[in-house]
Amino acid sequence: MGTVLAVVVVFLILLLIAQSAGYYRRRWSLADSEVGGSESVATSAAIGAGAGLAVLLLLLLLYVGITRWAWLGPLSTGSAPLPTPAPIASPANPVVGASPAAMPSSSAKPTP
Repeated sequence: MGTVLAVVVVFLILLLIAQSAGYYRRRWSLADSEVGGSESVATSAAIGAGAGLAVLLLLLLLYVGITRWAWLGPLSTGSAPLPTPAPIASPANPVVGASPAAMPSSSAKPTP
């Protein structure tokens, strides 16, 4: 169901952009033609701002739908989980639960 919603939102974004572009293409016709021109600048700006706001809201809906609501399903990280690294023992950071024989001692003399 989520994939269908994502496709519908993308379709609405593209439809809105195409309709806005068509409106402005008709509005900005050639200088010699006798097309319209009776609409005010405020109406043109309102249509542009409304279309821009609608596209931003649809993009936000698409982002939230994919990231929060998992419209496209859960992301797979691979077939096997990543192993956790083994802790490194040192005199400054001893491993909890390690036997004293396994830990190097400070009193041991190096062999030549």
